[in-house]
Amino acid sequence: MKKIRLLLVLLALLLLWGCSGDDDKDKDKTPPTTPVMIPHLGDTGDPRIMINDAWVEVSDDNNGIDTVPEGQWIRLAWEPFIDNDLSHLKIYRFSDLEPDAGEIAEIPANSISYLDKGPLVERSWYSYYIELFDASGNSSVSDTVSYAILTKPNLISPANGASVSTSGLYLEWDAADDGSGFYRVLVWDEELELLWYYDVNVEIVDEEDDMQIIKCPFPVMSPAIASGSTLRWRVDYFDWDEEHQMYMGSESNERIFHVR
Repeated sequence: MKKIRLLLVLLALLLLWGCSGDDDKDKDKTPPTTPVMIPHLGDTGDPRIMINDAWVEVSDDNNGIDTVPEGQWIRLAWEPFIDNDLSHLKIYRFSDLEPDAGEIAEIPANSISYLDKGPLVERSWYSYYIELFDASGNSSVSDTVSYAILTKPNLISPANGASVSTSGLYLEWDAADDGSGFYRVLVWDEELELLWYYDVNVEIVDEEDDMQIIKCPFPVMSPAIASGSTLRWRVDYFDWDEEHQMYMGSESNERIFHVR
């Protein structure tokens, strides 16, 4: 009787091991296709760029890693994932101040971007990569992209929602900091089509002044902008970083004004 019981136990163990081996054999061990981060490709107002074999206008939607108007934040973007059995992804960050990479977020794999709300330090370079997981737990790691944020310009005039004449109108803002970069004034129409932009080069040398107001005349357009039109505007600030051979940047909060 004892021999029979021992044989039954051994048979059960053999069946269990056999099934376990079949499970391991059938398990998906192929990692997802390597994800591709989108580097900073340019800024709104820059010349057209080639994306997927087509020339396109640079905008906040297609220019890769960048700052945003809403806060002192950096937005990450990546190319669409190829696999259809994906689970989630992890986002990692390191910087000049924190050289060791650390996980900052875990989000669903159907996400197309991520907003790093920091807190982030101005003029410090932040680098990011993602690890993409499938439903079986396999993963692959992307390349790395980097960007540095600047202090935002503070818009002064015209006031948000103001009704103004474009004749003799000046757009005014505070200098962002005491760096020597340039400002790009951007104006959109009611359909959010870029209507006009202008680069203002300023080198701030008087550090004793608490505030330096920068003014940019609104252009005379032909045909003239119709009375009652609503325009949206903001000021982007850029400064060249020689070490990284890239511009750092920031985007002011956006305002609207009505043409009377």
